[in-house]
Amino acid sequence: MRLRVFAILTTCGFLIFAFTMTFVPLMPAWANYATRAGLLVVLGALWWVARDGYRLSRFRPVFFAYFTAVVGLSLGFFLADPGLKLLGLTTQTPIGIAVAKLLQASLIVIGILAVARICGESSASLYIRKGRLILGLSVGVITAAALLVLSLLQPAVRALGSAKFMSLAPWILLFVVSNAFMEELLFRGLFLGRYEPLIGRWPAVLSTGLAFTLAHMQVTYAPALLVFLVVTFGFSIAWGWLMQKTESLWGSVVFHAGADLLIILPIFSSLGAA
Repeated sequence: MRLRVFAILTTCGFLIFAFTMTFVPLMPAWANYATRAGLLVVLGALWWVARDGYRLSRFRPVFFAYFTAVVGLSLGFFLADPGLKLLGLTTQTPIGIAVAKLLQASLIVIGILAVARICGESSASLYIRKGRLILGLSVGVITAAALLVLSLLQPAVRALGSAKFMSLAPWILLFVVSNAFMEELLFRGLFLGRYEPLIGRWPAVLSTGLAFTLAHMQVTYAPALLVFLVVTFGFSIAWGWLMQKTESLWGSVVFHAGADLLIILPIFSSLGAA
C-alpha cells in the first residue's frame, strides 16, 4: 500500500510541475490557461471535500500542497515577464537575468505564503522555522563554499578575471539566493511534511527529489542533460535530508545557493556587461 501511495504521489507531483513549468513552452496559450484553471478547480475541490470523515481525508494536506504550488507557479509565470518589461530589462544581461529570477521567485513565494495563510497553515508547516539553525547553516555554508571553489575552477569562469567577477557578484548573489529559497520552499518545504505521514521520511525525500529532478528536464544550459539530472537528483536528496535533519529549510537554501553557482557563473561569464 505504501509503495502504491509513493508511486501516486511521485507521479502526481511530477505532473503538477510538468504542466505548470516544465512543458509549458511546448503548450499553446489556450492549453496553458485551461490546464492551470482545470488544476486549480480539481485540486481545490479535492481539498475542500477531503475533510475529516471522508475517504480521502488523509490526503487533504497533499491536495493543499498541489493547489498551492499551482497558484504560486502561475503567479510567477504570468506576472514575472510583464514586471521585467516594466523595468525596461531583458534576460540578455546579468542584471536582467537576476531581476527576472527575483521577480519570479518573489511571486511564487508570495503565492505560497498567501494561500497558506488563507488556509490556516503556519509557516512552520512549510519548514520556515528556526529548527536546528546552527547545524543547518554550518552544513550549508561549508558545502556552499566548496561549490563556490568548484565553480571558480571552471575554465569559462576563470577567464572572467577578478574585476568582472566582482562587478557581477551582486547579481550572482541575487540570483542564487532568490532561486534557492523559492525552490526549497516550493519543492520541499511545501511537500516534505505532507508526504511523510503517508509514505515515511526517506520515501518523502526520494519522491520530492524525483519530482524536482524531472521538473528540470527542459533545461538548455546543461551540455550533458543526463549527467545534469543525475547530479541534480543527488543534490535534491541531500537537500531533503538536511531539511528533515534540521527541521528547517535555511541550511538547504544556503547549500542550494552554492550549487546554483555551478550553473549561473558560466552563464554570466558568457554575457556582456551588467
